[in-house]
Amino acid sequence: MIKNIERTKDGMDSLIDRTRDAVVGVADRAESGVESAAERVVERAHEAGEYVRDGAKTASRGAHRRLKGATKAIDRGYTQARGDLSRAATAATDYVTENPGKALLLAASTGFVLGMLVHRPERLRERTKEKATDERV
Repeated sequence: MIKNIERTKDGMDSLIDRTRDAVVGVADRAESGVESAAERVVERAHEAGEYVRDGAKTASRGAHRRLKGATKAIDRGYTQARGDLSRAATAATDYVTENPGKALLLAASTGFVLGMLVHRPERLRERTKEKATDERV
């Protein structure tokens, strides 16, 4: 009977050892699988980051080129406008020098017309307001 008990104990010890070895093997394989999956996730995250970075870099270069072109166009427009204004100022100065009487009459009449527009009689302002009110109704 003691031999049977010892055989049973040995069998149980052997079964426990095999079970422990199987559990350790499964745990090792699971750990290896998790590490491998984590490495793949990290690698894909790096690839996605590189893709986003490359896209941002391309977009930045395109925006820089467009901005540079717009800057050149604005600079050309400014230079042209400055030249046009300079020529107009020179032409006006030449006209006033050659025709001082006409220039004085032109300036006076322009001032008179602007003054009339700015300081319209009160009666005219009221009529304008009445017309605007009638048109709304």
